[in-house]
This record gives sequence, structure tokens and C-alpha cells, in this order.
Amino acid sequence: MARQYPFVFIFLLTALVICSAYYLHVPLNLRADTEADYLDSLRTFRMQVIEQPVRKPNGYMVSVLLPTYGQRALLHLRTDSAAAPPAVGDILLVCTRIIRPHALFDGEFDYGDYLRLQHKVGIAYVQPAHWQVIGHQPVQTLRAYATAVRQRLAQRYADAGLHDRPLALVAAITLGERDALDSDLRQSFAAAGAAHVLAVSGLHTGIIYLVIVSLLTCFGLRRPLYEQRLKRVLLSATVIIAMWTYAFVTGLSPSVMRAVLMLTIVQVGWMCRRQSISVNTLAAAACVCLWAEPLSLFNVSFQLSFSAVLGILLFVPYMNSVWRVHDSRLIRWLRDLVTVSIAAMIGTLPVTLYYFGQVSHYFLLTNIVILPAAYLLVIMGIVTLLLAHTVVGAWLATALQYASDWTCSYVSWIEHLPHATLQLSATPLMVVCMAMAVAFCYLRIRRDRLAWFAPAAAAIALFCVLHVCDARLSLSKQALAIRGNTIYYNQGGTINRYAFGNRCTFFRYDGKDYVYVSHLPEYKQRALEGYCAEHNISIWQ
Repeated sequence: MARQYPFVFIFLLTALVICSAYYLHVPLNLRADTEADYLDSLRTFRMQVIEQPVRKPNGYMVSVLLPTYGQRALLHLRTDSAAAPPAVGDILLVCTRIIRPHALFDGEFDYGDYLRLQHKVGIAYVQPAHWQVIGHQPVQTLRAYATAVRQRLAQRYADAGLHDRPLALVAAITLGERDALDSDLRQSFAAAGAAHVLAVSGLHTGIIYLVIVSLLTCFGLRRPLYEQRLKRVLLSATVIIAMWTYAFVTGLSPSVMRAVLMLTIVQVGWMCRRQSISVNTLAAAACVCLWAEPLSLFNVSFQLSFSAVLGILLFVPYMNSVWRVHDSRLIRWLRDLVTVSIAAMIGTLPVTLYYFGQVSHYFLLTNIVILPAAYLLVIMGIVTLLLAHTVVGAWLATALQYASDWTCSYVSWIEHLPHATLQLSATPLMVVCMAMAVAFCYLRIRRDRLAWFAPAAAAIALFCVLHVCDARLSLSKQALAIRGNTIYYNQGGTINRYAFGNRCTFFRYDGKDYVYVSHLPEYKQRALEGYCAEHNISIWQ
């Protein structure tokens, strides 16, 4: 087994070491670079903008570097509607308080931990009068150049005639420019089970890969010529260079770089006449990604990408062997579309339940239409970029506008179908049960023994029992949390909000008296502690 899948065992060993170091902090603390003693204190910072600001409803979200501390942070700069955003390389003088958010209640998404995984110490909310640009120093990094190229290409879409939602959709699926996507459109794609279409990832990279290979081989007509060794090497080198160029154009996002890395390994395997697409290929790509950035193991995008490909590699061959198609190319294409969608859903199901707590009931109905539509939109978008300032480019942009509008309308129709999504939050133990059920089902297929269905059924039954117990516990659970000037009260999964009227607020919770204050001077804090000790009042921490 180890000889047959060497990279699988290397990946498992790498993941085990990273998990141990991450959770036990022995002997290596992988998050030490996000520790800071200035958190939660009001200070004046000198910061440099290192990434393109993202437009928000009331300002801009900006990733900055703190040169004094050598650390990164995330800013929400509130601006007037007519104010221009800071540019990449601008030096800002900011008076703010950098905080590290925490999950309000146990089991919820921890945004502060997410920021640490992105090597950011925290987040700050800055009012318009509390920041100003004091200088500029160019950011000379490959990612900065890639972002500038991506923005110029996105502008070519607007010049060709695209606008509104179609412009946002096409820019997102071809260039990874997601700033213009509104929250309603994101929610529609997520509810319909097509959120992966909006993020440039393996799907879009695979489309580009197929187009490049088809063009270089004249759509398969000249395939025999490339059996020669030199021509095969030249073809592979051309494909690899073109794919990494595409990764550069899309801003060198981690998801695209992972997909391009995997396709590079596939192409090298094909060049060496080896089995190019296998579990070993997937594990080799994962190992390279983890060696370059160990904390990506805990990134949701990383987990979704590799679990989807793993599900496809494990289950698609079996599904295709059961559903045999000999005559019709159209039926075979439809079968491949269905089997790949189901296999990817099976592979990503544990991760999706844990992080998002919902599953789309109509994911097949969505993917059968949206995946071919995405293929068409990507091809038309690339051609439109090349011919943006020509008459043909204007015609293509008009067709692209209508096609994108129809795609958005179809996704919205799927979203509003009855019972479009299943809300099902999962605990870590429930995720383990689901993963074990998937693994036992694969062993049933691989070993061709019905006995493996028994542990799979047991794992699913345990998942159901844990879900019922968790649902009953959540109905009787109550919790209270405070963030800023708002009290959040969770009763049976329903969260109510109550705003504070002043800085110092007294309230009663679970039979006890509490007081909450935010950022008191030290002498006032001591006076409050004495008052609370005298009147048997607890200070809410």
C-alpha cells in the first residue's frame, strides 16, 4: 500500500505534524507571528496598503502592513461616498484600536482565528476623520503587479459594453475580480449550490486547461504527432507556461495556484508517460502547498478543493462503470456531468456541513445547466478581452451580457424553489462520522464486499443520533455575549440583539447582576471594581 501510494502517506504525515503543532503548540507555534501587545489599545499607527482595497457599502476594506511591528492587519475605512480609496503603496496615519474578534458563542465561526490563519493580527474600524494618507511607497511584489493587470483587464470588459450584474459575474469567473459582486448574487449562488462558480478555482482553471490543450492539438486531430518525445515535451512546456500565466492574470490567488500546481503535475506525468491523474498526484500537490504554507491546511478553500478532487477520483470511475454509455456522445457528456457533480458533492459534504451548515437539494439541477454555462461564459469572456475595442468585441459583449443575465436569472429561480436548501449544522464528531461513512462506502466499492455497508450504515446512524442530541441540546441552551455596544442573547438557536444606551450598562442574566463597560481609564476601572465588590455585582469580561 505504501509503495503504491507513497505521496498519500507523505501527505498524511505532513498533515499530522502540522495539526499537532497547531493545536498543541509543541514544539512549534505556527501562529506566533500574529501575537501582539498593542491589541485593544487606542494608538496611532503608521501603515502601508499592501493589497487593492475592496469596496464596501460604507467604505473600504484594506489589508495593511504595520512596518514598525512587521505584522499585517485588516482595516475597515469608513469614507464619504465621494472619497477616493487609498491606493496600493499608500502610507496611512491611522488612529484606531486594533481588536481580534472572537466567536460570540461556542461552535460558531471564529473570525479572529480566520484572520490569524491569514497572518493578520486583527481588525480595526476607522472613522473618516481618524486616518489620512501621508505618503506613498510602491509595493514591488509579484502579487501587486498581478492585481494591477487584473484590474486593467476588468476595465476592458466595461469598455466593451458590459455593465451591472453581468459585468460583476464575468469579471468574477474569468479574472477572480469579485469586488463588484453584491451580497444578493452571492447568496443566490450559494443557495443553489453553485457558489464554486463565482470563485476562480479548479473549475475555471480546468476550463482554461482544456481550451489550451484543444488549441495546441487542433481539438485532438493532431494528437498522434505528439507521441514524439520532443514535441510532447514542447507541448507540455507550452501548456504549463500558459497555465501559470493565467494564474498571474487572476491575481495569484491560492485556489488558482493550487489548481495550476495540480495540472502542472498532471502535465509532467503525461510528459513522462506516467499515470497523470491519480490520488498520488493529488497528495503530491497537497504536500507542495503545505510545505509552502503550512496553515493552508486549515483553510476552507484548501479543504474544499482537495476533498472535491478526491471525491471525483474515488467515485467517478465506479459510477461510470455502473452507468455505461456506448453510442451517444451527448448522453456520455451528460453522464460525466452528473457523476462528477455527485462525486464532488460526496467528497465535500463533511466540510460543507461543518463550515456552512447547509446543503442544496437541487445541486444536480443547478450543475447540469450552470457548468456548461460557466464554460461558455469563460470562453466568451476571454475572446471579449482579446477583441474588446473592436466591432466583433462589442457584439460578443452584447451576447455575453444576455448570457450572464440569463445565468443569474436561472440561479435565482433555483434559489426560490421550495426547500432549496437543507440547514444542517454539524459538530466535529458528526463530521468524523460522515467522513467515516464516505470512506466505508468507498471500501465497499474498492473491495467489492457488501460487509463494508455495515460500518457505513453504523456511521450514518451515529450521525443521526448525534444530530438529534445536538438539536435537543441547542433548544434548551441559552447564552449571552457582548460585542461593542450590543448584547447578543442566544436562546435555542435564536439570537436577539439589544443595543446599549450608554457606556456603562447594568443587566441581569441567569439570576446574577452584571455590569459591562468598554475601555474605561484605569482610575475609573478601579473605582468600578470597588463599587461592584460592595454591591455584589460581577463585571462582565
